[in-house]
Amino acid sequence: MLLQGEAVLLRVENGKNLEAAQEGATQLTRVWAQHADSATKEGKLGPEADDGFTKANYLASLLLRIHHPHRLKAPQAPRSQQSSAVVKRSSENVCTVPRALLDWLDTYHNPFPDEFHTISQNSPSPSEHDRFWDTIYASLVRGRFQQAIVLLRHAGWENAYTAEEDSQPDGYSQRQLENIEEVAERAARLIESCPAVRYDDWDVKGSDWTAFRLRVRQAIKDLERFAGEEEEDEDADASKQSRNVFSMSAATKRAESKVPWSIYTNLKLSYDILLGSADEIMDASQDWLEASIYVAAWWDGDDDGAGVVALNKSSLRKSITSGQKTREVDLVPTAAYKRRLADAFAYVTDTDEPLFVPETMDPIQVGLGCVLSDGVESVIRMLRTWSLPITDAVVEVAALAGWLPKARPRSRGLLQQGFNSEDLMVLSHGPGAAQRQQPGEVVRDDVLSEFADALAEKDVLRSRDGKTEREGWELAVAVLGRMDDEMEGERKIGELLDRIELSDEARVDRILLACQELELVEQARGIAERYADHLASTTHSYGPALIYHARAHAPAKLKSTLALLTSLCLIHSAAIPTQADLDPHLASLLSGPRAALVALARTDADAANLLASHLSGYATLRRFYELRDQEINLPSGVKPPLRPLDRAREAATALLAVLTSASDCIRGGLYDPETESVVPVEGLLALLGETLPLLGQTKRVLSREQVFLLLRVVEDFETGGSRVRGDAGGLLGASLGVYREEVDGGGSGGRVGSMRKSRGEMSRSRSSAGEGGFGGSSWDLLASSTMALSRSRSELGANGVGKIMRGWDWRKGLDGIGGAAAGEDVGAREVVMLVRVALAQEVARGWSGGIGW
Repeated sequence: MLLQGEAVLLRVENGKNLEAAQEGATQLTRVWAQHADSATKEGKLGPEADDGFTKANYLASLLLRIHHPHRLKAPQAPRSQQSSAVVKRSSENVCTVPRALLDWLDTYHNPFPDEFHTISQNSPSPSEHDRFWDTIYASLVRGRFQQAIVLLRHAGWENAYTAEEDSQPDGYSQRQLENIEEVAERAARLIESCPAVRYDDWDVKGSDWTAFRLRVRQAIKDLERFAGEEEEDEDADASKQSRNVFSMSAATKRAESKVPWSIYTNLKLSYDILLGSADEIMDASQDWLEASIYVAAWWDGDDDGAGVVALNKSSLRKSITSGQKTREVDLVPTAAYKRRLADAFAYVTDTDEPLFVPETMDPIQVGLGCVLSDGVESVIRMLRTWSLPITDAVVEVAALAGWLPKARPRSRGLLQQGFNSEDLMVLSHGPGAAQRQQPGEVVRDDVLSEFADALAEKDVLRSRDGKTEREGWELAVAVLGRMDDEMEGERKIGELLDRIELSDEARVDRILLACQELELVEQARGIAERYADHLASTTHSYGPALIYHARAHAPAKLKSTLALLTSLCLIHSAAIPTQADLDPHLASLLSGPRAALVALARTDADAANLLASHLSGYATLRRFYELRDQEINLPSGVKPPLRPLDRAREAATALLAVLTSASDCIRGGLYDPETESVVPVEGLLALLGETLPLLGQTKRVLSREQVFLLLRVVEDFETGGSRVRGDAGGLLGASLGVYREEVDGGGSGGRVGSMRKSRGEMSRSRSSAGEGGFGGSSWDLLASSTMALSRSRSELGANGVGKIMRGWDWRKGLDGIGGAAAGEDVGAREVVMLVRVALAQEVARGWSGGIGW
């Protein structure tokens, strides 16, 4: 029910017009009816069920039908309309207030639901039952005209219980029976000519009904003539003489009438009901609720209309004068009917008769009185104690349609102009604490906020068919997004989202989608960043972390994560994570089609551009390692797509691109922290080391331009300052330490010694560089890389794959260089020296013609 109701309210919110409110009211009452108990207390007022939802539905459905007339079920064309004999079309798309009110009674107020069936099936005949005429009256006031027609035509008058009242204990004579059948058939044909029967036309105030009422008055005169009454006072009220039935003249007429007097008076009473006579309608009503609704429903639109018993003038607010041609009910029918209902309720209950006095200790009866007297605020207060979903729906429809009581109607406009609740409270426009106590005001945001809090406590909501599933917070966010005070709504949404556990990507994606639909940009970025931080700190799912950092538009954290991955690759001189350890998202980001990046672009183009630009450095470095290791990692018997020399040259191109990016911030030997680069500068030494196997080859691998580019990078690094060299040395030391651990087989002594050396060197570099450091150059990053490697190695060993396989490893053979004999690691000086010597030899060979430049 909650899912269906919210779907309806979403359409109402998107429509933002009266048509949307009308359709929303119709759909809501139909949804509620599916989940509420419509059974009526037998012989009493109110629903039989005692649950809050059923009670709220009972009142709210009536309230919505008064303000937005509709039927619970789509109308069906009457039989006469289905034939070609009648060509007049009904207004099937428009439901009038009378039809809506009678439809509500048929659905929710049936104190004697089996009465018609009992009477129609009575043996020996329907007319033998003492409630025969009461059932006809009830059928007429409820608009069940076909039932009245059936009873009149199949009454079985020979067994009528009224015969005794007419001094015919043995039943009516044959002549009387013929006369009764004649007048009963006339009444049945008259009812069949009713616009509601012929055309399904329930515009009781309209011209067709005016013409019908003229036929009813003529039928009364015809009945009087047929019965033999004198026509001396045709202009008198049709029911006046029947009230003097015990006078001598009335007694004489009763004896001389061609139609038995009981039949005559009951038919005249039926005609008076068709004319909308208030007193006769009240006589035919079971209780004050029916009487109030019937008096309003059968109103002809003119308080002083001829032939209609006018209500107590002291309780009526006359909207038009009798001399005016245009009536209010023709211009604004809903407003006119609301006033008519309030007046009818006051008129009906202005009595000492217990049947027509509401029971003030019964909340349902009190609520019905509020509905009929247009006490919307009081009704909403009662609904709020029974069902928040129904209260929220009524408030939202009422607010859109303009009938929600508001003491400060200008507040919405000021809220849309950027004022918040506190500003409006100062300006005496907003829903401040003092103003909320003003009588007649309903604060819509209070209802929405309370409903959202209740929804947020729900876990998972599923539709009956199981096809739709939403969490409670999703509906709560949608409700808060409809608040008038947008700033307050966003604040509450932020608080709600902060409380949600970001347990999986599916939930996070739903949260981000909800924020996107409500245009809550900052909240969406905060959620994405929080989830990305969670992934980065607790898992090795780098792909999702990168995507959500991009969706958070957090370039610093995105760069930091990519710097970590790049540093891990340089430390292990391999593509890390390995191909077997890649999570699906990262694999998709690095693959040719980049499906994950395309999907991100459809959601957030800026985030996709941000991720693509920062990802390029890490992706290119991985490309270098994959090309280097391509031949050795291929299955046995499979040839690599590139020849060795072509593969080495392509790998060199990728490596030089990474080197260029890493050295962008030290151009000319001056460090520029403002320069954006996609590869951390502290990786320069390791990257220079990776170039060593590409230099001095028999066949040229590097072009002349690439060689001179390397020369420039080496010189820039040498003059780039101690801070840059210290960070690069720390990463180089960590890489060599990991290499020794691999060579030594993971011995604890070698590992601990290397880690201690790296920690000491890293501490020195951080002291010289300050606590901030660069991207992935902290000791914490190095410790993380060692743990990641240990995990990767243990998994590989368990699978029987062995250690990481490389096409070549530039670190091999460095142990005997420099100060290694003294027990110290190879440092920046030694690596730079090796690169310079190799470059000098490469240049010499190039200029001497030893290789083809």
